[in-house]
Amino acid sequence: MARASCAITLLALVTLADDVYAAAAANWQRVSTTDGISVATRTVDGSAFAEVRASATVCATIPQLVEFVEDVGAFDTWIPDTQSARLLARPSPHQQIYYIRTSMPWPVKHRDMIYELTELTELTGAPAGAVASVLMVGLPQYLPPEAGVVRMTAVTGRWDFSEAAGTTQISLQMHIEPGGNVPVWLANRRIVGTPSKMLLNLKHRFDSACRRG
Repeated sequence: MARASCAITLLALVTLADDVYAAAAANWQRVSTTDGISVATRTVDGSAFAEVRASATVCATIPQLVEFVEDVGAFDTWIPDTQSARLLARPSPHQQIYYIRTSMPWPVKHRDMIYELTELTELTGAPAGAVASVLMVGLPQYLPPEAGVVRMTAVTGRWDFSEAAGTTQISLQMHIEPGGNVPVWLANRRIVGTPSKMLLNLKHRFDSACRRG
């Protein structure tokens, strides 16, 4: 009887989780599908700025992609509008903290933020078919403000990777509070456009592997 009760409870919890996931998924509204990159947005309670999710398939393995997206020295080659970037700390082998300054069109002031990345899965030698995630969170208080630059007030996001047969499906999800006085239309245009450009640059970076295949 106890086992039956536990089974019923477990089934109820799984069903509830599926319902919550389905409800969350239903909130996403697709806004574009271009160059193999799908972009969707959804509103965030209490925020004027959209959350964005971009997804694409890239000809690379999970370890190759994670190594590249965590290479702070290369950020300005694929993250749009990166004016400067530097690594600040590595609290553990699967965590890093870095600084990025992002250029904005005049007369809006440039933005900056300190980010912490945390790998959720052991990635070294990840087999084909593996999945992995990397969480992203802003740490606006980690460094004192810099003169002439507006510190973003909040950033949350995550990378999700699913590998099969030498290619990886990537999903990049982000929500940003830019801080200061930024027109909502401009911020939302940047918020939607930046993840899409990031994935497009990743595709271009690794597309030679597809051509060789």
